[in-house]
Amino acid sequence: MGDRAPVHITIGGALPREHLEAFAAHAAHYDLRTDWDGEPFDPAVLPEAMPLELYGMELNGGLIDEVDDFCMEHGLHFHRWSGGCLGAFDPEIVVFDGAGSPRSYFANEEGTVLFSKSWIGDFSRLRDLKRAMARAEVSIPPFIVTEGEPNDRS
Repeated sequence: MGDRAPVHITIGGALPREHLEAFAAHAAHYDLRTDWDGEPFDPAVLPEAMPLELYGMELNGGLIDEVDDFCMEHGLHFHRWSGGCLGAFDPEIVVFDGAGSPRSYFANEEGTVLFSKSWIGDFSRLRDLKRAMARAEVSIPPFIVTEGEPNDRS
């Protein structure tokens, strides 16, 4: 059994209904809940006009790789905080804005992004540093289930 840590993920974007069952299966695999120690995720009960928030306890490495991969494959935005395990791994925040590659940042146990002195020192202009720091913050759109593929015009 590996080192365990909690996770909190906020997900948004448009997901075609035909993929909702697969998403729910990934969430169930990790026993993701609608609140810390709350009810298990139920795809029949989705937030209205808000991002979907899911929580997990005692997850191996604090990771939910299948959920992350699913979100990236389907262009869903997410912000994931994973707690740390003393002596094994540090807390982290991973953000994905629906395209490209996810960005990973050091964090604390309260879910705040931390920037190291050496990382900050790599910037020679304050404007560039502020832009890089702003990339750690993503605005997560509402999670909506659509009746067809996002680019389907029928």
